[in-house]
Amino acid sequence: MKYKTWKLGEFLYIKGRIGWKGLKKNEYLSDGKYRIINGESLTKDGIDWSKAGFISKERYDESPEIMLQKGDILISKDGTIGKLGFVTNLELPSTVASGIFVLRNLKPAIINTRFIYNYLSSIYFRNFIISRTEGSVIPHLYQKDFIDLDFPLPSLKQQNKIVDILDTILFKIEINKRINNNLAA
Repeated sequence: MKYKTWKLGEFLYIKGRIGWKGLKKNEYLSDGKYRIINGESLTKDGIDWSKAGFISKERYDESPEIMLQKGDILISKDGTIGKLGFVTNLELPSTVASGIFVLRNLKPAIINTRFIYNYLSSIYFRNFIISRTEGSVIPHLYQKDFIDLDFPLPSLKQQNKIVDILDTILFKIEINKRINNNLAA
């Protein structure tokens, strides 16, 4: 089925840590009340909170534009680009390191956030990343890449059906992984 395409940037809030505010590794704390997600925290299974670091309240407060909210999508933009995370819960106030974009759905009445996430998990987006980074010495995704990205947009009802199917499959995969881990232990 063919759907009308739209610019992804029409639906998303897209922000990353501003370079001059970049955190240095020596500013990470061993424990604290404010988390920071770095590239290592984004795994093939999403966000690994045990790999997230901690920062001071001052460093957290200086960048309100990247303070995480439930439902945010995180994507790595430097190095190993395209690693994804979906913020389903926030036990502590959290933010992102400089190698990650925060994507936030601005039009939930038109587009399902999980639909966006699943699209970014698809082979179509992987091919887009490859097309943007082939031949690059240092792979990098730019904010403009997301703003100008054409993507298909079915009706919200169709999006919800697609999301229900994909989330059910992902839930079953997660259960199987847990069973396998228990058997291996």
